[in-house]
Amino acid sequence: MYAGYGLVVGASSAPGLPVRHGFGSAELQLGGRLKRRFSDHVGLTADLRYAYLRYGLAQDAGPKVAPFSAMHDSETLSYHQLQGELGLRLNAGLRPRGNVMGTYLDLLAYGGPALAANHSTTDEATNGQGRLEATRHEPPYLRRWQGGVGLRLGTGTVAAVGRYRLSDALRPPAGAALPELPRWIIGVEIGWF
Repeated sequence: MYAGYGLVVGASSAPGLPVRHGFGSAELQLGGRLKRRFSDHVGLTADLRYAYLRYGLAQDAGPKVAPFSAMHDSETLSYHQLQGELGLRLNAGLRPRGNVMGTYLDLLAYGGPALAANHSTTDEATNGQGRLEATRHEPPYLRRWQGGVGLRLGTGTVAAVGRYRLSDALRPPAGAALPELPRWIIGVEIGWF
């Protein structure tokens, strides 16, 4: 079992879809990992995890493209995903490790479906009584499959992780173009073994 948290890094591929960085755009993961060791220095890992990816869209960074052009108090795109991941594990050290994790580098490839994809907005109610929250479930402009590659560098049960999404997160309408959301996520994983 492990938990991971990573921040979205970088900018959208073109103007018109600004992203709030920091905790507003991040990914949380909970999953399990199996490892098969072939030698003291080479192994294979297989993960199955739940991942919640959230992009917070900035409202004050200039004009936005449709279907995100309206201004709101807050606006998010979120993906609830079931992901599988394979990794080639390369262990450091010259001595036989026995039954310990050691220091390692994993070369990763991941992918999986979005169980839910949502576009949510929050605004002040026009009558001044509270807030109006609207969520569009499964909109056609959010893709239902995501995958990519990554690196994990760890020692023991703690690892630094970087992932690059190869698939597009948005599906532009026919004849239109949408900027792509940032592809990099940098974070940490903590395992319970």
